[in-house]
Amino acid sequence: MSTSKTLQGLYSLDHNIKLYIPGTDHVSEKFDNSEYVKRAQILFSDKFGGATSYDAVGAWKSEKIGLVLEGVKIVESYGTRDQVEAGLPAVLEYAQYIKSELHQEAVSLEYDNKLYFI
Repeated sequence: MSTSKTLQGLYSLDHNIKLYIPGTDHVSEKFDNSEYVKRAQILFSDKFGGATSYDAVGAWKSEKIGLVLEGVKIVESYGTRDQVEAGLPAVLEYAQYIKSELHQEAVSLEYDNKLYFI
């Protein structure tokens, strides 16, 4: 049996959105980001119907201090085109808030395998 026949008739969510929550404040000071992650989980669940979060380690070159290695949490959801169009403004607003509150040079947002720097 082909995969397309096996999945035929099932409900699919065609778009993927991820927000990378920094584990640092002021670019390189370790920080407990659990409250920011929880708020992102709630936001993604409200806008897209659910969320998954997981740990990752990010490495990037800061203009201010050079190489930064940090623990990040990625909050991820899948949604329909309508859900993404309706929910994306709130996600972008929250990413800007995180950037400002945690004094970041940028916050990453991934949408359909493209990475955007806020």
